[in-house]
Amino acid sequence: MKVICLGGAGRICRETAEDLARFSDFDQITIADFNERVGAEVVASINDPRVTFMKIDVNNHADAVSKIKGYDIVADGTTISMNGKTSAIIAEAGCHAVNLNGMGDENEYAAVFAEKQRVFVPGFGMTPGITP
Repeated sequence: MKVICLGGAGRICRETAEDLARFSDFDQITIADFNERVGAEVVASINDPRVTFMKIDVNNHADAVSKIKGYDIVADGTTISMNGKTSAIIAEAGCHAVNLNGMGDENEYAAVFAEKQRVFVPGFGMTPGITP
């Protein structure tokens, strides 16, 4: 299975990616972020061959959808102010998702996730790492 950590160069998703590399059996863990330099640093610090980097700009909806398609799950660690954009991208891409940054404008896409038979968990985390 493949997971993409959207906003993966940020603190929340960076910690999540570290946890996934250490404790999961995902085949691929992608750090997806606009900041290439910090994204590469995250990949190097995790030091796991399953972890790679992909530059993604969530302000470019069509490009972001095409890059996310094919992943089994998206861990969305972008800022709360981007929840509407990222939820729309993830829903259109047809991926399962967990939002790690608190509650924002993601609920308006619930019907799209349901229509595509995908699970979306909003507001799951608000601290670095996965909040139990």
